[in-house]
Amino acid sequence: MKIATINSTAKAKKKIHTIAKSNNLDYDLVYAIFCFHWNYDGIEGDWVTDLDQDDDYHHRYELIRIKLGISTPNYDKKEVIEQIYNQLQLRDKKKLSNHFFYGATQKNYCLVSEYASYYYLTNATLEKLNTLEWKSKELTLEIIVKQLFLKLFRGGSIDRSYLEYLYVDLHVALPYLTQTVQTLDWTKPFIEKREANSEKGKLSELTNSLKEFCKGDKYFLRTVLEALSYSDILKVSNHCVQGVFIPDLRNKLSPHFNSNDWTYPLRFWS
Repeated sequence: MKIATINSTAKAKKKIHTIAKSNNLDYDLVYAIFCFHWNYDGIEGDWVTDLDQDDDYHHRYELIRIKLGISTPNYDKKEVIEQIYNQLQLRDKKKLSNHFFYGATQKNYCLVSEYASYYYLTNATLEKLNTLEWKSKELTLEIIVKQLFLKLFRGGSIDRSYLEYLYVDLHVALPYLTQTVQTLDWTKPFIEKREANSEKGKLSELTNSLKEFCKGDKYFLRTVLEALSYSDILKVSNHCVQGVFIPDLRNKLSPHFNSNDWTYPLRFWS
């Protein structure tokens, strides 16, 4: 399949334009990323497979590389872990939180993911990071582009325990088109409203209660709530995350089967 035939319909281009706008990114960049991995042509979207490595294929990778201003690092696992650990030390938590407050109200998966990944790795050490999943021999441009797609497509919701994803999420600086608007901390009234309700409710009810403060479909809202649980703003009874390296508990399952679609600790909400 030729990459020039992917996402060629007006419907597909409109969908990708909406994603680019929500994430405050250049359309051409987002379009190029999506064409390698997801095709919105047809009735439903589908994964892209068996692409011809023609001139268009190579030109689009080069376009992405230039727009991101990155070189091809070809890091191995040890180097990726060191880069992630360094990024955790450098992050401005106040800036990160404001970006999250804003991103969650704009359906900006990228800003929500960066906040979620940072707090998911609270209490990380080099040794702890080494326990996370690593599927690659080395980190190539192709792998970086795939992780960027996952960031845009689902905010890393099921990818956050992979070192490849965490490296891209925390280390690759996305060229946002405009500065993030200073946003009020909507998490305080959200939590106060939840605590005022004597009935904790199910995860579906928790999701619905967030709609007053954030917009997006149920998958986006779930990612926002999971991020809040990582940062200990949204607390889960009997599952305190203070002093915990959350990925250590990523395989701990709830007795409520459907809740296991969520990550720890929120899968134990009810």
